[in-house]
Amino acid sequence: MITRLCLALVCAFFGLASLSGEAEARASFGGSGGASASRACLTSSARALLGRIESRFGAVQIVSTCRPGARIRGTGKRSKHASGEAIDFHAPRGKKAEIVRWLIANHRSGGTMTYPGMNHIHVDVGYRFVSLAGKRMRG
Repeated sequence: MITRLCLALVCAFFGLASLSGEAEARASFGGSGGASASRACLTSSARALLGRIESRFGAVQIVSTCRPGARIRGTGKRSKHASGEAIDFHAPRGKKAEIVRWLIANHRSGGTMTYPGMNHIHVDVGYRFVSLAGKRMRG
């Protein structure tokens, strides 16, 4: 968390709009090289989901998409980010709660997740689940 804050302060000092996707992913997830904020690496289903979100709420700031070899912290299971089936993003200002509500109501072919202490939204394609601030919900 401190690393993420320091990176944000450096970006603000030098007038950079935001952290690069890789820097953000490293700060948020402790990942090493290979992180991406590219849309090109996403599966067609993940790109379509992102397109639906942006057509309804406006452009989002991608935090992380593809992370080859990514594993889910604490489980060791392969992450959806490893296969281009997951997107972490920041919502347009003031729209995070609205986007999360819309995803819960409308995104039936994958997961919707937020994390305690982090400001981004995670969505993926696959089985349906909802986890808000670390608490699993019934879909």
